[in-house]
Amino acid sequence: MQPITNSRHLFYISTGLLLALSLLAAALLYRNVQVPIRELIRGVQKLKRGDYSARLSAKTNNEFQYLFLQFNHMTEEIQRLIENVFAEKLRVREATLKQLQSQINPHFLYNSFAFIQSMAQLDNRDAIIAVTQHLSKYYRYTTRVEKQTGSLEEEMALIRNYLEIHAMKMHRLQYAIDIAPELLPMELPRLLLQPIVENAIIHGIGMKPGAGIIRIAAEKTETGADIVVDDNGAGLDPDGLARLRAKLLATMDDEMGCGLWNIRQRVVHQFGAESDLLLDASPLGGLRVTIRMVQHGQ
Repeated sequence: MQPITNSRHLFYISTGLLLALSLLAAALLYRNVQVPIRELIRGVQKLKRGDYSARLSAKTNNEFQYLFLQFNHMTEEIQRLIENVFAEKLRVREATLKQLQSQINPHFLYNSFAFIQSMAQLDNRDAIIAVTQHLSKYYRYTTRVEKQTGSLEEEMALIRNYLEIHAMKMHRLQYAIDIAPELLPMELPRLLLQPIVENAIIHGIGMKPGAGIIRIAAEKTETGADIVVDDNGAGLDPDGLARLRAKLLATMDDEMGCGLWNIRQRVVHQFGAESDLLLDASPLGGLRVTIRMVQHGQ
């Protein structure tokens, strides 16, 4: 029986060694293949979610190390390209806003100088002092280019100076401003309201005889705020109003890019696509322009 017993022991020992080697091979396979593949899958999933800062640590000294290094190089390049594109987009947007802001009608300055000259010829010193004070405050604010936004309070101070100058030149002009106090600190693109008021004076009140009235109001809404500019000028018929609304939604071409179209673009740039510039008939008899600013979470 001794040879049979020895053969049995040898069989058990061989089986045990094979089992141990199988477990060792499985552990090595798991550590060197399964774990790297799982880590690579997690990295790809992070990229899919938009996390381009994902990096893999090379803990192996085989083909997976090369894959990890190439994966890290790829994600670094993607992150760099995305950051460059985003930075370029911001630069283009800033340049666009500066270009839109720079299109303030220069005739206002020329007309103001002509008014000062006529008052000097009439020796009306009080009018000259008043208009130069308002004009200096107006251009002190409009010529600041280091910041593209300003508070609603600053914008309304600009509008008051602008309207005071026009009221001195156009004695029939009257205006009223009603702004909710809680909206005064709100940030919005600079020189946003001035072109609207200018249009109300030139194309509205200037085209209709009699007393001219401009009313500016701002109130808080559930989604943000509305700034409304009303006038009692000539206004627009339904067809003209429809054509003007269509122009606001048109794409930019050689004949576009100024006036109310610019204002709408700046509002959308600042507050998002849900914001808008609305045109309606005013209860005063002229045109109503509403700047609707949507501020989610505020």
